[in-house]
Amino acid sequence: MALLEIKDIHKSFGNLNVLNGIDLTVNKGDVIAILGPSGSGKTTLLRCINYLETAAGTMIFNGKSYDLSNTSKKDVAQLRKYTGFVFQNYNLFANKTALQNVTLGLTVARNVSKEEANVIGMQMLEKVGMKDLATHYPSQLSGGQQQRVAIARALATNPDIIYFDEPTSALDPELIQEVLSVMKTLANEGMTMVVVTHEMAFAKNVSSHVILMEKGKIVEEGSSKNFFENPKQERTKDFLRKEEM
Repeated sequence: MALLEIKDIHKSFGNLNVLNGIDLTVNKGDVIAILGPSGSGKTTLLRCINYLETAAGTMIFNGKSYDLSNTSKKDVAQLRKYTGFVFQNYNLFANKTALQNVTLGLTVARNVSKEEANVIGMQMLEKVGMKDLATHYPSQLSGGQQQRVAIARALATNPDIIYFDEPTSALDPELIQEVLSVMKTLANEGMTMVVVTHEMAFAKNVSSHVILMEKGKIVEEGSSKNFFENPKQERTKDFLRKEEM
């Protein structure tokens, strides 16, 4: 059974149609890379399936069906207990340490005791190579370090799936690899991930499935191997050629 299915998602901002009938199936352990030019709807898709935007369409999560345009706040809160979200710009609280940023969701949203939350938080920071900087504030960390804290925060609630919204696009080139390395480790451990990314090497070598979006539609999708070695659509071939230049 699929962990996540989305059916016929539509989203508009005023007269602008951003998503035009997207279907997607995510099985447990999948690492799905979503590629596409700017403005193709990639980020909006992620935001819609995590209820950061309201959309029309159906989502089935762990066998339960939801109407994306009419889901109760209670159901949204329940769904978010099983998902993690890593933002492009980290979204850390500036006045809290790395550890406090990681544990906040546990103590506030899940009523976990501070002591237990700190144990979990330190484990997650260790997992992303940030244990030694647990008492540092975001302003004392590089962009790559901040993003690794954000990943630790997403992991702390033990989610079934993590959504990554261009997690390396705000980073200097030399810091990108440290974040991708953490994500590769998670993939190898079987974490289910949906990743909006421009990192072709990650899509090719780490993801199990690749999707190309343009103008709010899926142009092509398939296994990473087939997508890169045997693309069917001319638009996909053109996209890959440009990315190689």
